[in-house]
Amino acid sequence: MPRFVPVAENCSPLQSQRDAKGEFFRLVAEQGHYAGRTYPTGTRQGMYVFTADGKVLGAANTRDPQRLAQLMHTALRRWTALADGSAALTTAEGPADYVPEHPDHFPADGLVLQLAARDLPRNQDSRVEDWRKQAWNLDYAWLTREEARSMVPEPATPGSRRAVPWEIVRRLARFHLRDFVRGEPSVWPEEAIRHGELVAEISQAQTVSSQPRRLHLRLQGAIRLQWEARWVRPETGEECRSDTGFDATLQGTAVWDEGRGAFIAFNLLASGPRWGANQYNNRADDLGPAPMGIAFTLAGREPRDRTPPHTIYRGDYFSSAGGAGHSGDAQDT
Repeated sequence: MPRFVPVAENCSPLQSQRDAKGEFFRLVAEQGHYAGRTYPTGTRQGMYVFTADGKVLGAANTRDPQRLAQLMHTALRRWTALADGSAALTTAEGPADYVPEHPDHFPADGLVLQLAARDLPRNQDSRVEDWRKQAWNLDYAWLTREEARSMVPEPATPGSRRAVPWEIVRRLARFHLRDFVRGEPSVWPEEAIRHGELVAEISQAQTVSSQPRRLHLRLQGAIRLQWEARWVRPETGEECRSDTGFDATLQGTAVWDEGRGAFIAFNLLASGPRWGANQYNNRADDLGPAPMGIAFTLAGREPRDRTPPHTIYRGDYFSSAGGAGHSGDAQDT
């Protein structure tokens, strides 16, 4: 019988979310390691071990697996020492008719991609041999069904090409081509997009028996981002600036199933030099330029694959606003 039930959540919206879920998270978090914290930030990120009714048995914010294992052992001893098990039999319930402050925009019939970001091999590597050298990170990207369909060239014949619509290129650039290998940088402003294009070309139109066709696509493009990041170091009040950027080449393949009206395969790699630092991406000792890769693949169907993109709560994630580097409207050739 399992002694722990693992749960992963994005704490950013829960810290202020006005619904039962947000209230429960705050009940837990305010018993933990960052209880009452407002400086240098009000974050409540970390690991919490708690009972079903919100009694915290242990909490920490750490990347050290040994420290986390020790935390879990301590929490288990505290659980065993409880006078009775009633805490495990109750659950926190909220009003049945509440409306979440951050509604679930999960595109069940759209395109859900998982992102993996990591540094790529270097010719000369002077990085310190610790977690930073082996760091990698995950995120998700969401496209609606209509957006996914808009990437497919017409007519459905080999050689047909289409420029992927700007709203998709913009979303990839601003919200997903961030240097989040080591931490959590801000989204890129519109003005940071110096160039952006992604072209889909049909390389093969495959018909299986009497089934609808499957279109094999080749994806190619480039996105260049550059901006001066500015922030104030909370410990000292020092104003910091850093020229930041990512000059990414995009290459990939995808398979569109006309019968399903959906992608059944999708692989896109954005790779190239990144440089500079941001307030929370832990790059002060590694300003670059240095190679970085961000891989986009189809997400699975596990509950964890419904995790929202970390930047979706900004409000303009699905916006089609224009910006510098606009590659023009989609065209078929």
